[in-house]
Amino acid sequence: MNTPPYIEAAEELRKNNEQWQAYESEGHCVVLAGPGSGKTKVITIKIARLLDEDVRLPRRLACITYSNACVGELFRRLQQLGVADDERLLISTVHSFCLAELVLPFARLAGMDVADPLVVASPSKSRELFAKAYDQALGGQPPKWYRAEFDKLRRTIPDRGSSQWKNWPGRETEVVDAYEALLLKHGLIDFDGLVLAGLQLIEKHGWVRSSICAKYPILVIDEYQDLGVPLHRMVLGLKEKAGVRIIAVGDPDQSIYGFTGAQPVLLRKLAALPDVEDIELKLNYRCADRIIAASKMLLVDPADFKSHDGRQGDILIYETEKDVRGQADYALGTVVPALLEDYDNWKYGDIAVLYWSLNEGNAVAEAADALGLRYFRVDNGSPVKRSRLTEWLTDAARWCSGGWSSGTVSLSQLLRSWRAMRRSLTHEAEILEVRRRLIAALFGHRDGKLPLSEWLGIFHEEVLRRAFDEEPGLADEKENFEALLEASADGALRDYTVEIFGNQGRSPDQINLMTLHNSKGLEFETVFLVGLEDGLFPSKYDNTQEKLDEKRRLFYVGLTRAKTIVHLMYAFSESVFIKAVRKAAGG
Repeated sequence: MNTPPYIEAAEELRKNNEQWQAYESEGHCVVLAGPGSGKTKVITIKIARLLDEDVRLPRRLACITYSNACVGELFRRLQQLGVADDERLLISTVHSFCLAELVLPFARLAGMDVADPLVVASPSKSRELFAKAYDQALGGQPPKWYRAEFDKLRRTIPDRGSSQWKNWPGRETEVVDAYEALLLKHGLIDFDGLVLAGLQLIEKHGWVRSSICAKYPILVIDEYQDLGVPLHRMVLGLKEKAGVRIIAVGDPDQSIYGFTGAQPVLLRKLAALPDVEDIELKLNYRCADRIIAASKMLLVDPADFKSHDGRQGDILIYETEKDVRGQADYALGTVVPALLEDYDNWKYGDIAVLYWSLNEGNAVAEAADALGLRYFRVDNGSPVKRSRLTEWLTDAARWCSGGWSSGTVSLSQLLRSWRAMRRSLTHEAEILEVRRRLIAALFGHRDGKLPLSEWLGIFHEEVLRRAFDEEPGLADEKENFEALLEASADGALRDYTVEIFGNQGRSPDQINLMTLHNSKGLEFETVFLVGLEDGLFPSKYDNTQEKLDEKRRLFYVGLTRAKTIVHLMYAFSESVFIKAVRKAAGG
């Protein structure tokens, strides 16, 4: 009998006491995992073991994480362990889990007031109804900053009848009530509504909790610190009242989504429960010693992280007397060529330029364009909006451009992921017909040299058009696809082939340009952080301790993306974060 791949992989964990403790844990468990601590390796090997030893059909294991990018990374790691295609395993974002496993099967049975049929609001429709709700409640047009505060309110106070909701200062709750009424009137639900409905089902209906436990006796949550109050309460309800085994992984010091309602304290509260094993991973396998030392200076109560190999690394600080565009010109035109000459094994793909917002991203991209550099860009200015559909299309493009023969992309996972997006199909004949059309489209267009616009057009006609017409849960994705199609026909992606599209973010010839938020979970040999001017990052609007703490954690995330060298750039007035780094360096 062949030994399962996870057994061999687990032997590596023995060298790290905390990793091995997490692997061996048998009950509820929280793994506090700092940057570069190997948490994805630990969690995926743990999942493979649970599937082998503890989960038998028809029961399954659910792994919930923050984003589609996280889903993709977990799947790739599990694929290496030979379990990604296991029908006992669900890897999902929290929104997809609430839609597919809670709201669609149970909401109407529970008598909830939800749209029938259930249709997810597109981004443009959500914006339209939000503006109308604001006008109804407060009059006029909402200021630009208001939507973020509105969304945060919905996510942090789920109980509409609570005293906290009723006593909320101002009239923001009136806008929320008007918006949710308009969604229902138009037969829609949005992503936050899915999570709030899922919470209501879990907390108010014991039979729903029992159903989830019967199907998913083990729930693994990755990036727990990013998922907020509703998911935390769902986890507690399933753990305390249904007996679901909870395994949570995350790092409160990397909680950078406070504007969405994330609260780093929630993971610590879960870890502090008396029946939960609390494990802290202390070795950093990514960052060199100087980067680790500097990162500790940014935290109020830093964990005792240590480098696993004693590399020194370096942190270089530049007072450029130039704006972000000038900083990017110098970084990309002078420093990067020197690095590639000094480190002959480094490629452009080993380098990232990180920044705070779209405005800085535009300046950096202009500098790269002026130098003729190829780059992979991840921010709101990117022509590829990251969503479950565009992530799936990227994987399909990789399969069509050679992944089918190299094994880097699994056909079975492409089929399973597409089936997950076609939830409304219930008849076996319909399911088989959709599967047949998809397989025919994939096998009929295995050509990485095809222009992306042609390939997308083919898939639209043969696969996607019908799905958009028939699938309520894909309403929000139609706009994303239309924007992608337009960009490939006569926009930023007009010169893309299927191969280039499929290799986004994986090509060694493309430098990485991305926001600090989008860099989370990634690693590079060296990173440049630009725009670290006092008043820009942190900005004058970071005028509360809560906001300043979040920016500090965001800077911490950016700093710890680097394995070897960090480059910090500012114009004239260095930020408080650079001062902390200088202190760590002793000068």
